Amino acid sequence: ESSGTLAKEFSIDSKQIRYWASVYLIHGTSSFLPLHYNNKVDFKLSVLKSMWENNWSIRQTSAAFNLSSPGTISVWLKYYNQSGIQGLHSRPKGRPSMKSQSNKRPTKSDEEMSLDELKEELVYLRAENAVLKKLEELDRLKRQATKKKR
Repeated sequence: ESSGTLAKEFSIDSKQIRYWASVYLIHGTSSFLPLHYNNKVDFKLSVLKSMWENNWSIRQTSAAFNLSSPGTISVWLKYYNQSGIQGLHSRPKGRPSMKSQSNKRPTKSDEEMSLDELKEELVYLRAENAVLKKLEELDRLKRQATKKKR
């Protein structure tokens, strides 16, 4: 059947079906095995060089190297065009960790603070005190409940 017919039947882009077909023609049934391609700079560069030397499209190159998606090469190409070989180095995966932010308030001497700043600090310290007292009360109640269970 044509890729257009299959695309309608399975609600998949016809380009994707043609890509899978070309990968299968090149690699046979091994194209269905999990991919563990080399993510090193020299491999990425060799893929890009093969693409340029053979005048392959990104899809043809991706199929030839049995990559999971042509988008992989697109990303490598983008980074290579931006930063050269340095752009092909692996980047850390996931979200970057949050930098530790201290909850310390800026310290000024009482004489340096305005009346509004002093009032704001007083409100903050009272709230902090109330939270600590509530925590102590909850801890005390928890210990009493534990003693009663024994």
